[in-house]
Amino acid sequence: MSQYVDRAEFLAKHSSRQAWAALDKATLAANNSVAGPLQLEEGSFAGKRAIILGAGVSGLTTAYELLAQKTGMAVTILEAQNRTGGRCLTLRTGDTLTEDKNSELSGSEPWETQTIRFKQPVGDEQPYLNAGPGRIPSSHKHLLGYLRDFGVAVEVYVMNSGSNLVQMDGGPFNSEPVVYRRLDHNIRGWLAQMVYDNAAELVTSADLDIPEAEQAERAKQLQNLMVSFGELSVSKDAHGKPVAKYAPTAGPDGFEQALARAGFDVLPGVDAGKAASALGLNSLLESEFWKKTRFYQPSDFLWQSTLFQPVGGMDQVQHAFARQVAALGGDIHLNSPVKTIDWDHKTKEFIVLVAQVGTDALKEYRADYCFSNMAMPFLKDILSEKLLSPVPSAGLSGPFKDGLHAVFKAQFEPSATPDKDGYVARFLANTTKVGWQADRNLWQGSDVTEHHVDGHDVSVCSVPDSEIGVVPIFGGISWTSDEIAQIWYPSTGYHDEKGVLTGAYNFSSVAYRWGKKPVQERLDNARKGASKFGEAFGAGLQDGVAIAWQNMPYIKGGWAQWQVMPTEDAVRHFNDLSLGSGIYDENGSLSDPVFFVVGDQLSSLPGWQEGAIVAALKSLRRMAYPDIAMPAVNFVPDTRVMVEGI
Repeated sequence: MSQYVDRAEFLAKHSSRQAWAALDKATLAANNSVAGPLQLEEGSFAGKRAIILGAGVSGLTTAYELLAQKTGMAVTILEAQNRTGGRCLTLRTGDTLTEDKNSELSGSEPWETQTIRFKQPVGDEQPYLNAGPGRIPSSHKHLLGYLRDFGVAVEVYVMNSGSNLVQMDGGPFNSEPVVYRRLDHNIRGWLAQMVYDNAAELVTSADLDIPEAEQAERAKQLQNLMVSFGELSVSKDAHGKPVAKYAPTAGPDGFEQALARAGFDVLPGVDAGKAASALGLNSLLESEFWKKTRFYQPSDFLWQSTLFQPVGGMDQVQHAFARQVAALGGDIHLNSPVKTIDWDHKTKEFIVLVAQVGTDALKEYRADYCFSNMAMPFLKDILSEKLLSPVPSAGLSGPFKDGLHAVFKAQFEPSATPDKDGYVARFLANTTKVGWQADRNLWQGSDVTEHHVDGHDVSVCSVPDSEIGVVPIFGGISWTSDEIAQIWYPSTGYHDEKGVLTGAYNFSSVAYRWGKKPVQERLDNARKGASKFGEAFGAGLQDGVAIAWQNMPYIKGGWAQWQVMPTEDAVRHFNDLSLGSGIYDENGSLSDPVFFVVGDQLSSLPGWQEGAIVAALKSLRRMAYPDIAMPAVNFVPDTRVMVEGI
């Protein structure tokens, strides 16, 4: 069953959410929220202490900037897990992965433990799976800038290749995979032909505002554009009038035109090749490929070329930050889950109690400032009654508490009616991934072999008959209407024997159902979906690993979903929470902000590391300059657009 939501239907149902405005303005909003480089005065917080809850990218950014800018602040990061990075998780051979039994934020028990068993043939790069973030858009300048400054090498992540495949159950293509370039260029060709034929009428539209005296010339120019845009073949009819048709061809005998953006059945080489026949417009429309898959996602702003990935795995991001924090004098305490956060009115300090391995005794930390990089719903059971006091002039500020309570309600008491499977959208999103290792010839093709021709002292090179005309896949994503949604091919180690694939990446109700299943059942479903790209392909997948982020301890979700709240409420709470909060003293006077929530959950780029970084910088600016007005957003990011690619 497809889990995709059609853009046209989505916009018709959710026009008030300004989904496309959110997408178009996301990076601009992120940049505007931290205008220019963050400048903190040297020594401005000498003698002060900061506790940072969580060693995700946002928490690490907060620590790094406080230390690198020599503010004098003593910095300690408390991380519940045995690693840094939060949702930035790279899995390698020998690593283990243990989910909780359910998505409850507290009180759940550990479930199955998976051991990563990727193989590394001699000469191959070390295999890994980015189980969390897997790509960095070129527009994410803050993150790329840090990686440059920290000396972290990056390489191109291939988002799309014309050789990738698109598979849809049923329909005119009999559930068979179709090469991406065939769908892409055939639909362009037919649309271009229709525009060419109707150019004179189209340019008269009042919306185009073309003066009547210029319309004839513009119509001719539009036709010329369509010839290039759609790769049309131009000839003349019996009356000498130009005619343009979409007709893929390798060209007439003796002259290779290669009008074949859509690809070949026999690849050109010595001969002209055999162009792939055109897919009829009726079949293309009947297939609804744009509706059943995320076919056009690679064209959207956040996924367009060029994208990057750190060499050796996405966890190079947090490792680089953590090294910098340690070198600058900061402390990162792993295996340190925070149990309570309270406030001492006498000393004006936060009191943070932390569990310790091997004892029931809690360790106490004190600090002047507190930055929470944990998902906001966790704060419901961690912030003290004093800080969450229902009295408006006690504890945290009123608007800040209102925002937190709205988030708590969106997570624990959502107003939507559950579907038949029990799914209801909450503040923290459901998302699952599956990783596989396999021999690369499953998608890069077999080696070209040399053999002798019987009776002749000559040899020829050939590939299996099944691969004639098939262009190998090097990176990119194949799309499907199946619940696995997509298959990511590795963007590195192309000459290696083996490669690691992302064999499923899904969201919302589908991810909710998958997260309820045992690991082996998820892997079986993923293999079944992958087999729609060929039985040999599905059978060749090995050493699978599955992760449901809503089940991961101390995380319990892929990203924040502000769209689960009414729009006006979400905007107000988002802005209030972004400002951080002071603490009321016993006389009812509110201090400057000392408690902040950071992370991509309070950014215009939820689900992205860039958003996590910008949220940290914004909070530091607010801490250092509380009298300067901070920019507010007039819309909330809709993660169905920002992350899922609707």
